Amino acid sequence: MTRVLALALLVPAFAGASEFTGTLTTGVQTGVEGTVIVAPTASPGAGVYTSAQSVVLAASGAQSIHYTTDGTAPTCTSGSTYSVAISVSASQVIQALSCYPSGVASAVSVFAYAINPPSAPAPSGGGGGGGGGSTLPPPVVVGDVTGDGTVNVLDFNAVLVAWGTAGSSISADLNRDGVVDILDFNVLIINWTL
Repeated sequence: MTRVLALALLVPAFAGASEFTGTLTTGVQTGVEGTVIVAPTASPGAGVYTSAQSVVLAASGAQSIHYTTDGTAPTCTSGSTYSVAISVSASQVIQALSCYPSGVASAVSVFAYAINPPSAPAPSGGGGGGGGGSTLPPPVVVGDVTGDGTVNVLDFNAVLVAWGTAGSSISADLNRDGVVDILDFNVLIINWTL
């Protein structure tokens, strides 16, 4: 009989626990406090678009966001201070970072936008009815550093190997500005062959 009584007393204890309201804490003090540093996000996200975009940058809790569009990395004391949406009417790369109190900064976020990228040229030549037409060389594939007719991991590797190299005849300098950098990576990604 004692066993039955003990079981009857345990059931109400569980029923009461399921109705608990309030705050449950462990009482352990960790000593950890501070601000979570987040890199900026962009909306719409980086990608290929057929029309101009109005890019909104955001970083929760940041005092400010600094950005550049000239290929240089921003700092909390350089670049433009973000205040209104950035108009992207032609292909460009936005680099941005979040600035927090005491000079703390996030990592730099890179957002590459391609607006109305060029399409592959239409084949021409041929000729009708009787005669030879012209023989055209295979079309040049933009971003194809290795010359194999596709833009793939081999081209990605070639860009990485040449990263930071400056000069006038570097095959990995896809935008022909004299240096292999993030802008060339942008060209590579925009023309990636699946």
